[in-house]
Amino acid sequence: MTNVVIIADWDADGVIASAQLVYVQERLGVFPVRSRIPVNLIPSGPRGFKDKVQGRCWDHVLVVDIPFTEDVDSGLNSMFRSGCRFKLYYFDHHKSTVESAGYMERTYNGLVVTGNLPTSVIVRNFLEKHGIRITPRLKLFVEAVSVIEGGRGSAQANDKIVGIVAAISKHLNRTKDPDVWCRYVRWLADPIPFDDIELQLGREIPGLIDASLKASKEADEELREVAMSLSMSAKRVGYVRLVDARGRWGSRGASALASAIHKIVGEPVVLLTDRSDGTILIVIRSSRGEAGRLVEILHSLGLIEDKGGHENIAVARLSRNTTLDQLESILLRLSPYLR
Repeated sequence: MTNVVIIADWDADGVIASAQLVYVQERLGVFPVRSRIPVNLIPSGPRGFKDKVQGRCWDHVLVVDIPFTEDVDSGLNSMFRSGCRFKLYYFDHHKSTVESAGYMERTYNGLVVTGNLPTSVIVRNFLEKHGIRITPRLKLFVEAVSVIEGGRGSAQANDKIVGIVAAISKHLNRTKDPDVWCRYVRWLADPIPFDDIELQLGREIPGLIDASLKASKEADEELREVAMSLSMSAKRVGYVRLVDARGRWGSRGASALASAIHKIVGEPVVLLTDRSDGTILIVIRSSRGEAGRLVEILHSLGLIEDKGGHENIAVARLSRNTTLDQLESILLRLSPYLR
C-alpha cells in the first residue's frame, strides 16, 4: 500500500501547513496521492531529522517548514542509500531551502516549493494554484499565521485565532510532545466549521487549548525574566551584543530568547546556548538583515556549521574548534560590514 509521511516543524506554522496537507490527502484524496489514505505525522526540527527518518521508508515524503541543512540532507541521503526511492515534496520559506531547491530536485526526485511567506501560506497558495480548496477554519488559521510570522495585518485575521496560534507555538516549544503536536494537526484538519469558537475548542480538544494558553503565559514570564537578566550582561563586540547563555538556557526557545533580548537592547544580538550533546548553538537576531549577512560570512570562514534561518534571525551550530575569543575577534572585524 502506498504510504505518505509529513515531517514538519514544531511551531504553529508547521502545524497549520501540515493540517492543510492532511486535509487534502485524508479527506479529499487529491495530494500527493489520488486516494484517501492515512498520513504518518512526525514533528521535527533540522537537528534530529536524521534520527527520525533513518532506517525508515515511505513512498511520498513531505518536509514542511524545516530549513534544509546538512542534517536534513544526511537524513534524506540515508534513506536513499538504503534503497528507499521516495518522492520528495519540500515546502519551506527558509533561505537555505531556497538556495538548495535545485540540488534537492535533482538528487531526491523532489518538488520544492519555496517563497518569502510563512510556509502555511506557501502551502495554501500551492494548493489553490492546483484548484484545491482548504476549509474555512484552516483559512482562519493561515491568516493568523500571516499576522504572527509575517507581521502582515489582514482584514480576515481573527484576533482570537491569532492568540490561539501564538499559544500553540509556545506550548509546543515548551513541551516538545509529539502526541500533542499530532493532535493539533488532526484537530485543525477537521472540516467541521466553528459554530462557537470557544465551545468548539472545548469540545474537540478538552483542556488542550487551556494548557496552551497557560503554558504560553508561563513561558512569556520566564522568557522575560531571563532575557532581562541576560541583556544586562550582554557584551558589546563591535556592532553586535554577544550574549553567552550557556548553562542558563537550553536550546529550546533559543530564537525566542534572542528576539526578546534584541527587543530590550535594540541592537543585533549574537546568542550562544548549549545542547545536551555538548554542541553550542549560535542564534543571531537583528532587524535590518544583519543576521543573514553575518551567518553567511561566519559559515564561509568555517566558524559555524549547519546554518539556517531568515534575513533577521539565523541559527547555526558553532564549529567544535571555534573558541569564544576567535568568535569575538571575527565579530569585531566584521562590524564595519554589518552597519
